[in-house]
Amino acid sequence: MGGDRGKAEKKSSRTRICATLIPIVLACCIIGSTGENVEMSRPLQQLPAVDEDIHVTNEESGGLLPTTLEPYHYKVWLQPYFTESKDGSKFLDLDGKVDIYFNCIEDTRNITVHHEYMTILKYELYDISGEVDKLLQTESNTTITGWDWYIITSMGSLQAGVNYRLYMEYVGTVNHLDNFGFYMGTYTEDAIVKTFVASQFEAIAARRAFPCFDEPAYKATFDTALVYRPEYVALSNTYSILNDTYYDPNTDEVWSVTYFGTTVKMSTYLNAYTVGDWACVQSTTRNGIDLRIWCQPSLLYQAEYALNVGMVQLSNFEDLWNIPYPMAKMDMSALPVFSSGAMENWGLVFYRENYLLYSIEAGHTPDRRKDVAQVIAHELIHQWFGNLVTMEWWSHLWLNEGFATYFEYVGTHWVEPGFEMFEQFFQTEAQYGTFQSDQQGDSHPLIMDVAPNDANSMFNAMTYLKGGCIIKLMDGFVGVDLMFEGFRNYLNQFSYDNAVSDDLWAALTQTIELDMGGNMKDIFGYNMKELMDPWTLQMGFPVVNLTRTSTTAIQADQGHFLIDPNDVVEDEEYGNLGYVWHVPLTFTHKTEQLFTNPNMEWLHLTSAVLTLDGATDNDWYIANINQTALIRVNYDVDNWGKLTQQLLVDYKALPVRNRAHLINDALVLGQAQQLDHVVSMEIIQYLYNEIEYMPWQAYEDEQYYTKYMLWRTSTYGLLQNYISNLVSPNYASLGWNFDYTEDIDYFRRLDTLRIACDYNHADCVANATNQYAAWMADPDNNKIEINMRSTVYCTAIRHGGENEWNFAYNRQRIDPEEQNRLRSAMGCTQLNYLLTGYMEEALTGDEFGARITIGFVRDNSALGFSLAWTFTVDNFVALNTIYGDSAFDIAWTFANQMNTNKDLLELNAFGNVYSDMPVEAANDFNEAVKRVETNILWMERNEDQIRVFLESL
Repeated sequence: MGGDRGKAEKKSSRTRICATLIPIVLACCIIGSTGENVEMSRPLQQLPAVDEDIHVTNEESGGLLPTTLEPYHYKVWLQPYFTESKDGSKFLDLDGKVDIYFNCIEDTRNITVHHEYMTILKYELYDISGEVDKLLQTESNTTITGWDWYIITSMGSLQAGVNYRLYMEYVGTVNHLDNFGFYMGTYTEDAIVKTFVASQFEAIAARRAFPCFDEPAYKATFDTALVYRPEYVALSNTYSILNDTYYDPNTDEVWSVTYFGTTVKMSTYLNAYTVGDWACVQSTTRNGIDLRIWCQPSLLYQAEYALNVGMVQLSNFEDLWNIPYPMAKMDMSALPVFSSGAMENWGLVFYRENYLLYSIEAGHTPDRRKDVAQVIAHELIHQWFGNLVTMEWWSHLWLNEGFATYFEYVGTHWVEPGFEMFEQFFQTEAQYGTFQSDQQGDSHPLIMDVAPNDANSMFNAMTYLKGGCIIKLMDGFVGVDLMFEGFRNYLNQFSYDNAVSDDLWAALTQTIELDMGGNMKDIFGYNMKELMDPWTLQMGFPVVNLTRTSTTAIQADQGHFLIDPNDVVEDEEYGNLGYVWHVPLTFTHKTEQLFTNPNMEWLHLTSAVLTLDGATDNDWYIANINQTALIRVNYDVDNWGKLTQQLLVDYKALPVRNRAHLINDALVLGQAQQLDHVVSMEIIQYLYNEIEYMPWQAYEDEQYYTKYMLWRTSTYGLLQNYISNLVSPNYASLGWNFDYTEDIDYFRRLDTLRIACDYNHADCVANATNQYAAWMADPDNNKIEINMRSTVYCTAIRHGGENEWNFAYNRQRIDPEEQNRLRSAMGCTQLNYLLTGYMEEALTGDEFGARITIGFVRDNSALGFSLAWTFTVDNFVALNTIYGDSAFDIAWTFANQMNTNKDLLELNAFGNVYSDMPVEAANDFNEAVKRVETNILWMERNEDQIRVFLESL
């Protein structure tokens, strides 16, 4: 690609031209734009031989389609063959026909469209500007495989301002093992193997189903016809407008044909189709939209919850934006096989079954109920952010997915307020997920250049989670109501069009200025683009270091937070803005305790001084109230101590999200060696009294570095006793009695039991061992709570012997649902001969993968770590034979937990033995050595302090 499309002006050359659409009235016709029937059976211009098949990797366009043509309408006819017993040689074929209506923007002889995994059989080019479509002569065609381009060259030049139609016939396939494009899936219902077809086109797979301008900025309307056997149900984005029949000479059968109504103007990736054995429940929303939930007939009893959730959320989103949902119906379909979690196709949203179907009668847990409500909200908000207004290019995908992340919490709260989505879950899911993804020097910005064929790489944690956190950041300083008004203006301004991030900033700036009554930059000093660019155009996020310089003054300094103190930023590909940010820092102190409307001071790309009005020397202060901003906060040691004491005396004086922030930040800052790690051990002491979910989850999220650093030392026994004691009150009050009607308490119980068993709480270990024994006695009746099984299996095997391990070994062979859990738990045993034998069998046999088995042994105990390292060194030649150069990654992974001089010597000795390793492996080896050296420094700084603290209790 050329420059950063995020910074470019919207392309003015792409004028959108809408056509008057004529309904399809004949089963075997494609209707021209003039209304004249063009018979499908007519003789077609024979396709000339392909002149060239070129693989292009570096051209001026960067793989983006030429901007000379602008599509405005498609007519798509698809016949998938997915019944092997009846299809004969046509099985897995996709027969297709398409009419593409387009306007010529600039004179050109070339018509360039995307296509993939198909053979073009015929094409015809028409000038449709007159009363009668005029067939034009074409000269040649060219395929550019690197960009999936199919280029048709006309004899004469196409003229700017003239409308044309390109008709094509082709044979594609539904045999896409990655389940992208128009694909076939196989499943079993009531002991019968069944097949279906469905589509997944985002980001660049519509071209697998029909030739098209497969870029999000090329919006058009679509008419679709699906041809299928009569026993199936066919669905698409819109309601069917005509059902007919079609004689298929390939199978000598009469097939059904369903024609669907014209869609609204939308990007190609939002087209959707499925044909299969589906059934539905349905109702009508209070705003008059027909809502249907489709699934396997045998699972229909699990569809009512999604229907009720969708009814509320769809109408509430319409009301929130004051923009009606533009389709007559909303179908939501649960697919037995689907590549994504869900997909927001306009009018036909696809889901994995576990993200749409829920029923307490089916034994579904509260976490599944939460997931279903959350994913439905995510997809329904996309009908506005993503479908109505679409990012112009995948570089700005966060405009789709970041909004969906934020509003999935809003939508879930409407239907499940008991989960307290923003109070309890946004931090751990969105914010902490962002922190973990964006705290390394090789991270990347939220907005960045992406080549067309790399578009799928943008579907990552940064786009989803950091995008949602950016919106949460704004709601903290703009205010929710005003921010939502800005979003309404953005939606109205760019409806049925495309936008870049600067368009959002402009809409928000205009909204704020209307509220301010003047120019935002003149009044405030910055507009929204200037405030937000550092958050979107460079990697990372800041840590704000606070130091008290007097009774009422706090020095606030910011810096780029990196979890590894020796990390080197690698931003040559992306650039940076100095790794400083506009930080809206909220704060209060003990005397005032303004948590609802706290003080705010901006750190505008630099430092600032906070004023604690009315504070005394004995007061603590706290910043980033409710952890609204995407920042880490580090306090001076004295203030950490005061906050620790406040928590011990009256922890409820601090909001739950700030209690979580203190725990999570202290643990992570300690790992990064920006804070003595003993501070985190002191901070969590109050957890003995904590009954909320989020603070405990904040500990569980970041406990592992401490655990791995200490578990080969005598200090680890003290840590086990400490955590076991802290969790005891919650363990006593919550116990093992799971109630699936619970909301947040279900998650509290899970956290409590996992932590208790992991740290050898005696009663937890006894319960886990007894439950596992009961399963061993009755193998076909596993009554262990499904979300506790990994913990129970590991605990029972860790405290058991050969019998427990052998049961897992034998059971994993015949129980596919539990196989992964059992194989991981087999690495928990403390019998070294079982661990060694497990790895040996994985290395020499076919049942287990050696790489993953070594990981199970390495990560489940200190004993396992030592045995796994020895095994890897001793058997590296065999591992190298199996995995090639990637076998070195197995060795380097141990560096994350190595923290002694002996470890460093052994790692260096391994590197010396294989000093002829490839360059990439050598670079990773050097990084591994640095990690071990960093861990050694952490141990020297922290272990003694932690041990002294734990011994003092």
